[in-house]
Amino acid sequence: MKAIALLAFPIVLSQLSVVATGFIDTMMAGHYSRNALAGAAVGSSLCFPFIIALSGMMMAVTPITAHLTGAGKKARSGEVVRQALWLALFLSVLLCVGIRHMDPLLVWMNTSAPVTAIVKGYLEGISFGFPAIACYFVLKSYAEGIGRTKPQMLISLVTVPFNYVANDILIYGKLGMPALGGAGCGWASGLTFWLFFLLMWGYTAVSPTCREGRPFAEFSLPSASGLKELLKLGLPISGTLFMECSIFACITLFLGVLGPVVVGGHQITLNYSGVVFSIPLSIGMALTIRAGHALGARDPEGARFAAATGCLMAMGISLLTLSFTLVFARSIVAVYTQDPKVTAVAVDLLFFAALYQFSDSIMATAQGALRGYKDARVTFFLTFAAYWVITLPLGYLLSMTDRLVPAMGARGFWLSLIVGLTVSGTFLALRLYQVSGRAVRDSAAEDAPRLPVERRRAA
Repeated sequence: MKAIALLAFPIVLSQLSVVATGFIDTMMAGHYSRNALAGAAVGSSLCFPFIIALSGMMMAVTPITAHLTGAGKKARSGEVVRQALWLALFLSVLLCVGIRHMDPLLVWMNTSAPVTAIVKGYLEGISFGFPAIACYFVLKSYAEGIGRTKPQMLISLVTVPFNYVANDILIYGKLGMPALGGAGCGWASGLTFWLFFLLMWGYTAVSPTCREGRPFAEFSLPSASGLKELLKLGLPISGTLFMECSIFACITLFLGVLGPVVVGGHQITLNYSGVVFSIPLSIGMALTIRAGHALGARDPEGARFAAATGCLMAMGISLLTLSFTLVFARSIVAVYTQDPKVTAVAVDLLFFAALYQFSDSIMATAQGALRGYKDARVTFFLTFAAYWVITLPLGYLLSMTDRLVPAMGARGFWLSLIVGLTVSGTFLALRLYQVSGRAVRDSAAEDAPRLPVERRRAA
């Protein structure tokens, strides 16, 4: 538990810093106006699933590097980093172009003209930071793979206040800048992404431990074999994370027709849930490192024990966060907004958000451990079934139609999330049990023929 906590705690702070950019956006936009809050909510719902998918693609660097580190081959990880940087630049440019041409989708959503203008400004601002955040994800994953998670924590101490100050200047138009309202949140996030990258690049370039992997020792052109290795593992990880985040984005888009009050309350609940989710997510990332190192060192029993310990830790913590959410729901919402109508919606939805935290913890830690085993393809299909076959159709029926029960509005979608996350967590836990057990059995089978030889040598 101590070893996992030492890895996970800096990651928690790093994840909170990423979530904090969304929290600061939501809080400051909510205090500016309802339209600003709705515009920032729709804008973030449109782009952040793609950012998370980009992060998932670069997460392939962590288990690959962890296996190399555990096997004593850290010097080979530099080439992995260089290939991942090429991939990050290519994908981020595609995403930047695509996110700036969302006009047909905004027309289909039928949002009001003021909110649409805010959304477009938000997307334009945040998209210029995509190349920076993509390269940051590569360097962060490399540092994680070799067991260095503290740099993320230190960088977070700088970037979070920077994001707050940038929001304050750009939203309200201080220091001679024009008041951009909700669109200012996007521009502030884009600037913060560049700061993330520059600080992480500086650490990677000067850290003796990071330099052992020789990530910047030479120049490498894109390699078909190197990119193939990253895509083989990164695509299913990216797809899994994209499905998880896009389900929330789709829910926000469906709820858009119910007006800014419902969207605002839903966004507050979603943002708070993201803050809480950073804990099991970080434990899962720590399990990727622990399992990867153990497997690289040919210790599958140690990998399995670490995975089981991490899952139990996350489940215990989720019971505490669940209780906290239920007891302090109104105080939590007060941090985001003082609007009584939005507050009423958010407090109501936090009840449902609290209930799914237990299943969420199982899902996140099982996923992280499976990444350490380089097992991502089956996870992708299991997550797809849980979210897109169960959660979204059920949520639409409960929220927007009277076919099962009288239309429940936002409540119906959050109720379906509880069902979907429970199914996903159960499936992934069973998959982890299967994969980890197979690794132990395979290792025992490989070692068995060597035992007589080793005993003769000892004699």
